[in-house]
Amino acid sequence: MIRNVQLLLILLFLSSCTKNNIILKKNGTAQQIDSLIKASRITSFSDSLRNYYLLKANEHIETLNNDSLKIKAYIRIAYSNLILGNIDNYGIICKKNLKISSMNSDSINVGRSLSDLGYYYQLKYKSDTAFHYYNKAFKIYKLLNNDLKCGKMLLSMATIQENEKDYSGSEIYTIKAILKLKNSSRFRDLYLAYNNLGTIYSNLGSYSLAIDNNKKAIESLKKVKNGLLFESTSLNNIGWIYNKQKKYSKAINFFDEALEIKDLFNSRPKTYAMILDNLAYSKFKLGQLGEIPELFYKSLKIRDSLQIKDGQVLSNQHLSEYFLTQSDTVTALKHARISKNIAKESNYNEGLLESYLLLSKLDPDKNGTVYLNKYIKLSDSLQQQERAIREKFTRIAYETDEIIIEKEEETKKKWQAILISGLGASFSILFFIYMRQRSRNKELEFTQEQDKANVEIYNLMLSQQKMFNEGSSKEKNRISKELHDGVLGRLFGTRLSLDAINESKTEEDIAEREKSIEELQLIEEDIRKISHNLKTSLFDNDTSFKMLVEQLVAKQSRISKFVYDLNFSNLLNWGNISNTIKINCYRILQESIQNINKYAKATNVKIDFIEEHGYLLFSIVDNGVGFNLKKTKKGIGIKNIRSRVEDLKGQVRFISKPQHGTKILVKIPIENELR
Repeated sequence: MIRNVQLLLILLFLSSCTKNNIILKKNGTAQQIDSLIKASRITSFSDSLRNYYLLKANEHIETLNNDSLKIKAYIRIAYSNLILGNIDNYGIICKKNLKISSMNSDSINVGRSLSDLGYYYQLKYKSDTAFHYYNKAFKIYKLLNNDLKCGKMLLSMATIQENEKDYSGSEIYTIKAILKLKNSSRFRDLYLAYNNLGTIYSNLGSYSLAIDNNKKAIESLKKVKNGLLFESTSLNNIGWIYNKQKKYSKAINFFDEALEIKDLFNSRPKTYAMILDNLAYSKFKLGQLGEIPELFYKSLKIRDSLQIKDGQVLSNQHLSEYFLTQSDTVTALKHARISKNIAKESNYNEGLLESYLLLSKLDPDKNGTVYLNKYIKLSDSLQQQERAIREKFTRIAYETDEIIIEKEEETKKKWQAILISGLGASFSILFFIYMRQRSRNKELEFTQEQDKANVEIYNLMLSQQKMFNEGSSKEKNRISKELHDGVLGRLFGTRLSLDAINESKTEEDIAEREKSIEELQLIEEDIRKISHNLKTSLFDNDTSFKMLVEQLVAKQSRISKFVYDLNFSNLLNWGNISNTIKINCYRILQESIQNINKYAKATNVKIDFIEEHGYLLFSIVDNGVGFNLKKTKKGIGIKNIRSRVEDLKGQVRFISKPQHGTKILVKIPIENELR
């Protein structure tokens, strides 16, 4: 019965085509292709029948002699395959189009084919290949001065970068896309660009910028048909940003507003389920449990029916969290395992990562440790993959085909030169060695000059400190002289005068004057003590280095707000230590504290200088985030510290692990200097 209805529809369709002169004898093949493609898009037909029409249309396209007609037909049939879900057929046809367009130097269709191939590989989750084709299409459209197409390609590349967590690259490309699109009428593309910027800033923790860009996205929708349905996504994004900030009441307002959009469930059930789950999660976090867990299950049911894998994972994780708070560990564990299994089957690595972390908290004893180890291993693997893909994006963006060809030609020329003249090759090698040695010598001279300059800078610092202390000492001596020669002299004269008058007065006067004389003697003694103390020198060569170090650490601790513990061994006499050792120790400490300020996020820093068996033991210990020595060993800061310690014929050890702080242990020989 169904087949008879379909045949009737086909006859009616072909009859309509005939009446409207669509099937013409003069250009029969092209018109047959047109009719078959139109038939493939009749949704009332079965998928098998629609695919049959596409197959027949493809056979007719192969017989066309006109490449321009062939390209246009392939573009249409590619789209028909896409809407039918024939992704691989779509890719094959796009490649055919690219080949024909390239042979005919048809730049417009070359750009179109490259863009379509970018979309094909994006659908196949091959982000680096998709980025490559979008980038090539962008270069074609740039040559054609087509700003609109350039903007679309930039936005496509930016979207891929955001998905791969290359947020800085995605931000740059999105802003470039907006500049290309803002003067056009492509308001939907502008919406997508601002929406992408909002997602980027949300992931970077710049929540204010994220909300602003989502609002700009909503503003762009005012001239877009069915804009309210797209607006639901931006409202959801703003709600989720407030959710991340734990402002759950504000988040709920935006989720409710999105859910009130007319026909959202029927038109965009995937978005509806996402908003519903986010609303449920906000209410759960706020403690409004009246509709929980029913809202979670309602969202999960929609996601299950639509086979939205990432959504299924998230819904089950949220349910697991909820039941854990209700002390129902059995149900919590069940949902956590479901989320893990779905994430694993669908290669949804982010969801799998969160599922492992959740299970490590839920599953007792050994199983928890196993899941935690899996979480760490997967996290490290994903970080490496993300780093590799970001590097690929950079290479693709800056290496054009012309550069690659030039490199290949240059390589050929070099090999030809080697084969033609061995003597020339030998001379080149010798010249290279000479230049390399010369470069090393210059580098060594520069290092020596730098060390010399460092010593001079340190000596200058000491000189400045000495000048300050000398000035202070001179001022103290001046005050001392004033007290001794001026005040004491006057007081002494006054005492003698009183003593002389004392002999010619009454007994009461004598007694009173004696008291005054005694008081003057006490003042005289106090002033003598002050004078003696002011003459004492507070400066010695031992304290100068300590003062410089204390000033450095105190200043940096105020900047980064860490508590420090600075210890100098009483056995260590800095007056016997060379300025070369002092300046290098100072620079090592300076470099280390700079790294603590930039990266460590430490709250406590301990610094020790100890003399032991002819060695200076210098250590810097912080409780910061630490780092991976294998990944960071080539950093310039560590190289500089190693180089300074090696110049002093000493030893240095770096002890650090992520989240376990950092220790820098330096051992420098000073035995000869002490002797």
